[in-house]
Formats: sequence, structure tokens, C-alpha cells
Amino acid sequence: MLWPSYLNAVSKKSNLPRTLLYVFLLSLLFPLDLRPLETTYLPTAEPRTVQILACLTPGEVSRLQEALKDGYRSEISFTLRIYEARKTVFFGDTLLYEAQHTYTAWWDPVGREYLLATPSGEQFHHPFWEQFYSRYTHSPLFRLPALKGMRMYTTCQVVLKPQLFNPPLQILNSVGQSKSIASSWLRMDWAP
Repeated sequence: MLWPSYLNAVSKKSNLPRTLLYVFLLSLLFPLDLRPLETTYLPTAEPRTVQILACLTPGEVSRLQEALKDGYRSEISFTLRIYEARKTVFFGDTLLYEAQHTYTAWWDPVGREYLLATPSGEQFHHPFWEQFYSRYTHSPLFRLPALKGMRMYTTCQVVLKPQLFNPPLQILNSVGQSKSIASSWLRMDWAP
């Protein structure tokens, strides 16, 4: 009989319901786990290939589109690494392979189209934003080498630089690196 009366008295004095309501409302207003850039592995039809997808929040997508329309260039880099897991704690895992692919994009106001360039010199022309954005956020197929190992895994990361100056002012790009957005490293284990 003493226990229920104690609980009743404590619940009248407690601010727990109000505190829980505040925490719930704050988590709705300010989501803690909303990152501007995430990565995902995409399934591919070809064996021993991997494709990476960069997922941007709607706010970052609109900022990217505005930056391109304002005359800036944008750059996105896809990095893929293959590791062999070790059982030792002190030396870390062995890096077996690393590949990177970079796209540079800009808006051409004369041709009224989005241009996408690769380091090899290829250029892709997209008159519509949806086509351009789909191509820009999908990496090309990474061809994985035939590697022998018991416990291997891949990690990938995407780094987006939404506002880069054009070549006459390119030296200023090193100053404004705070606008770079990097995703966390995403791990995918291989089946032995």
C-alpha cells in the first residue's frame, strides 16, 4: 500500500512527461541523423563490378542546382577501397586496392545544358536537370580485381564540392574548402 502512494506522489512532482514531450518535439524539429550526403551500393548485372550512388538531401540538391546556375563548377569524387580484415588489433586491416572516379559539372548558359566532364576528357551534355542529376550522382562501374583473401570487404565514400570557381579564379578554391561535403565510409563485407 505504501508503494502505490509513493508512485502517485512522485508522478505528481515529476516533470518526466513534460521532458519526454520536449525531447520528442525537438527530435522532430531537428533530426539528429540527417546527413547532407549518404552513399549506397547499387546492384549490378555484371559480375565483379560495383556501382556507388550518392544520395543528397533536398536542400543540398537545390543548393547544387543554384550554384551551377550561378556560374560555379561542381565536383564529385567516388572512392572505393578493398581491404583484407586482420585478426590483430594493433596494425589495422590491409589495403589491397583503391580506385577513384571524379566528375566535374557546370552549366552552359549559351547551350542551355548541363555539362559533365571526366578526367579522361569525356564530356556529357544533358539539357534537363533530372538526366544530369541522375548521371552525376551515379558512379561508373568499378571493376574489381580478382583478389585472394579470406575476409575481404569494400568501403566507399563520396566527396561533393558543390561550389568551385572557374579556371581564372581557381586559386581561390583552396581557401573555400569548408563547403565540401563528405559522406561517411560505407562498408560491405564479401562472402568467403
